[in-house]
Amino acid sequence: MSINNKDLKIETFGIILGELLALGTIAFLVATEQYSRLPLAFGTLGLVLLPAMMERLFRCKLYLPVYIFALVYAVGPMMGQCWNFYYTISWWDKLLHICGGVMFAIVGAYFFELLTKRKDHFVGAVIFALCFSMAIAVLWEFVEFGADRLLGMDMQDDMLVTHLTSYLLGEGIGVTGSIENIQSVVVNGITLPGYIDIGLTDSMLDMMLESMGALVTCLLILLDKGKHPLIQNCQVGQQIP
Repeated sequence: MSINNKDLKIETFGIILGELLALGTIAFLVATEQYSRLPLAFGTLGLVLLPAMMERLFRCKLYLPVYIFALVYAVGPMMGQCWNFYYTISWWDKLLHICGGVMFAIVGAYFFELLTKRKDHFVGAVIFALCFSMAIAVLWEFVEFGADRLLGMDMQDDMLVTHLTSYLLGEGIGVTGSIENIQSVVVNGITLPGYIDIGLTDSMLDMMLESMGALVTCLLILLDKGKHPLIQNCQVGQQIP
């Protein structure tokens, strides 16, 4: 995997495009007085630079499609929150979680090679990559939970539940009870069209989707056995873009 001018031009164009998109979003948010969304837009300015920073920090070269994939993933949350993709495109959030599982599995496999200095221990690499990606997924759900509880946000999307099964509803100790076909719930005089699960279903589904993306990626890495490295160490003296 060599560094060539064509790849460098494409990567540079991707960075510029991502930065312009973030700057345009910042201008739009200021103009529409959506100040609460500005931190994410400003953060995206840094996220777009992460692939290039990783290459320099770890002296490696990302395969061009992986580099572009990382750039798209970096701007995805901003598009979801600041441009309402989360609310107008029902699958946008879930797509980002799957992509996150893929991205962090790739990075995890590279970190294993970097830490162990071994390129032939594929089973160990995929186990580490899978665990690394799943750990990131869990940590992100901690962030969402903290933001919702401490900052009054709603990052863990609530869902309406129409069926409940719980030991609290049972008629005896250790006996489960259930409520079927929930059509309305009244909270402080407000009638809701079902029971709100306050984000539990969303969090579990997000972690499962990230794990699924990571698992598929790890299986592909295992089958490939290093023939097509997605992240490759740079040779001594090789210039990093």
